Amino acid sequence: MKQQKKERESNLKVWMMTAGVLFAVLGMFAIARVPKNDELNDIRAEIKTVEKQIVQEQNSQTKNSAYKQKFDVVSAEEEARDKFLKVIPAIYTKRKFSSAKQKEEFSAWTKIFPGKEGKNFIKNNGDSYGYLRNKSTTVYFGDLTDVSHTKITVVTLVESANKKEVTYGWDFDYNLKTQRINSFKEINIERN
Repeated sequence: MKQQKKERESNLKVWMMTAGVLFAVLGMFAIARVPKNDELNDIRAEIKTVEKQIVQEQNSQTKNSAYKQKFDVVSAEEEARDKFLKVIPAIYTKRKFSSAKQKEEFSAWTKIFPGKEGKNFIKNNGDSYGYLRNKSTTVYFGDLTDVSHTKITVVTLVESANKKEVTYGWDFDYNLKTQRINSFKEINIERN
C-alpha cells in the first residue's frame, strides 16, 4: 500500500510538472501573440485613413450629384442620347468606301464626340464597313449619382452584308456636364 501511495504521489508530481510546463509554454505563446502597441497604432492609423477616404468620396459624390446642383439632367441625357443615336447608326450602315468621304465622316463624328476617348471610340469603331443597314440603336442610362461619371450602355442591331443580324454593345463612362466620353469598353451581347 505504501508502494502504491508513493507511485500515486510520484505520478501526481509528474502530472503537476507536465501541466506546469504546458501552462508556461502556452502562457509564453499567448504573450507572444498579443499585438504590440505600434502594431495597434498602425492599424488605428490605417482605419482613420480609410475613414477619411470614405468621407472624401461621400463629399465628392454629393458635390457632383445632379440633385445637389442646379443641373438639367433631362436635357443633358437627351443631348447625350441624340449624340449616340446620330453617330452609331451612321457607323453601322451601308457607306461609301472613298477615303475622302471617310475623313469627312470621321471629322464630323469627332466634333460630336470631342476629346481623347471620343476620338479613340471613332478610331476603333468608325471604319466598320460591310453592313447593309442599322436596324435599331438603343441608349440606356445607369444610376445617376455623379453627373461627371454617368454609365451609358449603347446597343445596336445591324444587318450584315450576308443578311445576318449582328448585335454590338458598349459601356460608356460619360460626363454629362461636358458631354464627353471619359472611357468606354465593348461588351458582349448574347442573343437567342
